[in-house]
Amino acid sequence: MNTVTTLVPEARAAYGVYATFPRRRYAADMLIKRITPMQAHASARAENSRAWSTAAKQLSGAIDAVTAAADAPLLGGRPIRRAATAIVLDAIVAFERAHANSLPYDDHGRYNPAPGTEYEFSVSDIGRATVQLLGPDWHAESTPWGVGACLARDGEPRSTFTLGVDEIDDDLYIRSNLLESTVYLSDACAADGLDVLAARVADTVRSLRNGED
Repeated sequence: MNTVTTLVPEARAAYGVYATFPRRRYAADMLIKRITPMQAHASARAENSRAWSTAAKQLSGAIDAVTAAADAPLLGGRPIRRAATAIVLDAIVAFERAHANSLPYDDHGRYNPAPGTEYEFSVSDIGRATVQLLGPDWHAESTPWGVGACLARDGEPRSTFTLGVDEIDDDLYIRSNLLESTVYLSDACAADGLDVLAARVADTVRSLRNGED
């Protein structure tokens, strides 16, 4: 049985009890018990999916919020419990949205995403976003199949940079072709998002250019 088919209705049922009796410790404990496996499920898929990453963070925050609300005093704790109720609902909805957008498996249980849906952007997209940050005199050309990019500045034909993914460790890297020096962004992942990755690549290019002077 697909675990998600039981996680969501059980969490919503526990949420209904908690929303009705937010001051009852048993309601808070049951809700935490139901959303904790949802958080684990989302975290296991967060590395390659922004939707799952968002859901994992929101569910983690929901667990903290319910825990804090359960420890809040009966008098004066109503705003905390009300906030926790809203946070949990948002987290459950985020989980449902991530699941609805998750990539499918075929009839044989094999991971089988539709073409163009597994990742929101390619490595060449990172290159093109990077030159937007470096300035109007920078340009990016995609390598075959979009698995990398060559970055260059007008008037500097020898000073080019290659953006790609290491075939052994799968790390994103930037190589100064003039210096024959390579910097690996070993902690970068697609879940960081296009803007964050482009900013990191741009900073790395600037650093490598300083070494060329």
